Amino acid sequence: MTETTFTLSRAEAFIAEQTAGVDQSFKPGAHFSAPIGWLNDPNGFFFFRGEYHLFYQFYPYDSCWGPMHWGHAKSKDLINWEHLPVALAPDQSYDHNGCFSGSAIVKDDRLWLMYTGNITLEDGTGRQVQNMAVSDDGVTFTKLASNPVMIGEDVPDINPADFRDPKLFEKDGRYYSVLAAKHVDEVGCIVLLGSDDLENWSFESIFLKGEKDQGVMWECPDYFKLAGQDCLVISPMQFPVVGDDYQNLNSNIICYGLVDWESKTFAVERIEEIDHGHDFYAAQSLKDNQGRRIMIAWMQNWGRKFPTHDLRHGWAGLMTVPRQLQLVDGKLVQVPFLTEGSSDWTSLQAGEHLESSKPWPIRLDLKTGLSQHWRLEAGSVADQLVLVWQDGQLTLDRTGLEHQLGGEEKEPLLTRSIRLTEGLIDVTVLIDRSSIEVFVNGGQASLSSTAYIAEHLLSFSVAEGQVEVALQNLNEIR
Repeated sequence: MTETTFTLSRAEAFIAEQTAGVDQSFKPGAHFSAPIGWLNDPNGFFFFRGEYHLFYQFYPYDSCWGPMHWGHAKSKDLINWEHLPVALAPDQSYDHNGCFSGSAIVKDDRLWLMYTGNITLEDGTGRQVQNMAVSDDGVTFTKLASNPVMIGEDVPDINPADFRDPKLFEKDGRYYSVLAAKHVDEVGCIVLLGSDDLENWSFESIFLKGEKDQGVMWECPDYFKLAGQDCLVISPMQFPVVGDDYQNLNSNIICYGLVDWESKTFAVERIEEIDHGHDFYAAQSLKDNQGRRIMIAWMQNWGRKFPTHDLRHGWAGLMTVPRQLQLVDGKLVQVPFLTEGSSDWTSLQAGEHLESSKPWPIRLDLKTGLSQHWRLEAGSVADQLVLVWQDGQLTLDRTGLEHQLGGEEKEPLLTRSIRLTEGLIDVTVLIDRSSIEVFVNGGQASLSSTAYIAEHLLSFSVAEGQVEVALQNLNEIR
């Protein structure tokens, strides 16, 4: 398929004709995925006219990365999603190699999108420019005739080939956008653009410049306030490992700091990893009509294997469950939007275990009390994911999976752990056909990882103390 064939009508026709042939074996039941083809970064996550809208990086024609379109879905509750027509296709000279990531904002009851157009030049080099599209109904979008609205050549000290992922916000009646770029000093940086009308944009500042030890490139920035605290979310590539933190080749971090709106710069005070699983990247947030800050992320990592592509299932990629962000006593708390759990609790003593063959997706809630050692096994002996709590550490282990998920790392990253110095009180586990998400102590920590497991078997055993357990099969929500 050549670049000149990428149109919205062709994408819709392909989806309608080919979706029935998608293999559903590992298709998630409690996580969002595209109806067919490839999915990566969440885009344009926004609350508009009483509904949550989620756009995403989408290539419908294959289960691998290709010239990016923008897929689109909406939801009233962040659990049940309705697929909508493809919003953007790479059909213009300024985006003909892909409509890359971006964001959404509402102005005058119209939904505006800002996105990166990816361009490959005749000599093989790349260029990335910023574009706008607008919709009156939130479904059909018109690209501005004035696109591109900003080019990298108009931003000092960056490489125009790495200038992407605009995230819109409004402050004091003016519109701003933070973008990721590669600084000429070979570090990641965040650029701030400004506009009075969403159509005419100007360079404001280098909002934040990275250090040599903070990754080779940054992606997908998101600026917001949380409980009065200035926050900047970034997805750095090759951020250095520190103990149990930042072990993925590409991480997702949140920077807490202070913005000087005179100089328009962000001063970082501290940094932490958002999620301690294997697969959490390109997170984007919104603020809804209740004032809640809600985040969703791509549950995958670049440079890793995609079993559903290798197996020719016709799809690849899924999102995490959305989670509400809170800042409590300076600590990030993430509360997932989930179907209600079971009220039927079972008490297990040391030496006892519980087994289940209920079909997935399934929700498992644990009240761990003073237990210092328990083990959850998902799958069969030959194809197994393990979650273990022992000696103050919670570990997610993918060593026993049949479909190994290694990639570009020098050594396969099989386990991820978090140490809980204040102990473990409660755990909520969501196990789907191709993933697991774990939220501990009311959302004070989380682990999100993919795991493609064929047999829907669970075994939970207690080695020390007592644990209360509740299991709930979740109905299909796609």
